[in-house]
Amino acid sequence: MSSVNSGIAVTSHVSRDLLQSSAHFNTFSKIVWEYVSNSLDAAKDDDSVRVNVTITNEKLTVADNGRGMSSSDLNTFFQMHGENVQRRRGKRVRGLFGTGKSAAFGLARSLTIDTTQDGLRNVVRLTRHQVESASDGQPVPVEVLQLDEFTENGDGTTITVERFVKGKRPRVEKIVQFLERRLSRYRGRALVMINGLECKYEEVESRIVYDTSPPEHVSKHIGDVALTIRVSYEPLDEDRAGIDILSHGNWHATTQTGIENKERSQYIFGEVDVPILEDRVWDVPPFDNTRSAKLNDQNPAVAVLLGWISEELEEVRQKLVDEEKERRQSEQARRLEREAQQIARILNDDFAQQEMELERARRARNTAGKQAVDQLANGEDGLSPGDGDIPGETQEAGNPHGDGSRGENASEGEEPRPGPSLIEGSDPSSQKQLAQGRRKRRRAIFSLEYESGSPTRPRSRYETNDKTIYINLEHPQIANALSESNGNTSGKQFREMSYEVAAIEYSLALQYETMADHDSYDAFSALDELRHTVNRITSRIAAALYK
Repeated sequence: MSSVNSGIAVTSHVSRDLLQSSAHFNTFSKIVWEYVSNSLDAAKDDDSVRVNVTITNEKLTVADNGRGMSSSDLNTFFQMHGENVQRRRGKRVRGLFGTGKSAAFGLARSLTIDTTQDGLRNVVRLTRHQVESASDGQPVPVEVLQLDEFTENGDGTTITVERFVKGKRPRVEKIVQFLERRLSRYRGRALVMINGLECKYEEVESRIVYDTSPPEHVSKHIGDVALTIRVSYEPLDEDRAGIDILSHGNWHATTQTGIENKERSQYIFGEVDVPILEDRVWDVPPFDNTRSAKLNDQNPAVAVLLGWISEELEEVRQKLVDEEKERRQSEQARRLEREAQQIARILNDDFAQQEMELERARRARNTAGKQAVDQLANGEDGLSPGDGDIPGETQEAGNPHGDGSRGENASEGEEPRPGPSLIEGSDPSSQKQLAQGRRKRRRAIFSLEYESGSPTRPRSRYETNDKTIYINLEHPQIANALSESNGNTSGKQFREMSYEVAAIEYSLALQYETMADHDSYDAFSALDELRHTVNRITSRIAAALYK
């Protein structure tokens, strides 16, 4: 059959294409990182790049001292799915799909690029209105504000994103955290400043390192790569745990290959560089253009790679589980656990007392505001009978309510069936709060654990998710106190140090918990309460230590 030139060709609706790509940039953190990473890619050869990010409620700017762009480069930059300018020059960079220019329109309506290269300055602007106006699918014109104008300014590019979508405002702390975690994976030299403060990140310390290579039946699919698996001293958050997948030094994804949420998995991290992912032209691509930080497991090399990594990670994880089991069975571990429980009991007694006083103060405010007593979440005394640890002034009497189910022939009456009532008494009590129309018990539960962290890590830390204080046995102060106690966890120096550290960490933790419950809790109140808490809890601890 002979082919006929019918004039039919594959085209793209540029406006829809650009707006669809912009939908992947649904947070300010992703938008800022897109332009910051472009700046990192634009570094001059053998030179570090400086990136200054300025964030306000009205706009954000990302300015660098990189190589800049010429008017010709700008034309390529605005080509959807075009080849990255730096890649065309033979430089290995992160950008693959040419969709980054759309990032601004994820949450804003205007993108301005001010760029200088070799003494020539170009300034262009693209707005969402211009994009949406190109409803016929034709190329979207970019407004040129300056074209090849001579300047004495040095090379570099400034990106300005403004006119945010109504109701959307950037949160600087979230953006800083997001960038710092990604900068930790950047393998180049860079200085990134946000509102005048340097973005810093800490390299995760490794207590164990495993280096391994794939067997022959795996390497024939992914190449002769090297997998490094590291074990941290402390559990890592979900953004740091797992294996970083690189290709020619560019980070593309992080994976835990199915071991996430398993015991000790949060201590495992590492990296592997797989050049073949970028070097080969694949029928099924290994990456996508959504900036999802995930690999496409339908790609044959990715499928083999993830299967191999999964086996290696599970082997390391099982070693850590066995190691932890053996540690917990040791005599010292049991002694440390008993000591931790004694300290936790003191902290919880204090916390329960503070909760009770806060509840009584809240009730007093509600009563002063003439709120009906039956609208309060708690009983008259701020405590209701339950599974708490403090004797209250009331106890339940009468028939308890059922679980809400009804019999097959049951009918509804006009009057509610009487349930439990409160009478004078001394049942163990607790504060309660309403949740979805029903009373939900809230108990003061702090935990304390000892862990063998790195000597360079803080002597203690607090995890808000499980209200647990961790004391680092390898911190010089703690280790010295244990040594001075001849390794005896009941020794005077070790116990005094443990109680002091727990007191300080608890005092700080209490402020975190209070701020989480009260949005209007200001810094001065927190500092004042911190001082009172330190004095109060150290007095309690002294009474327990020296009784």
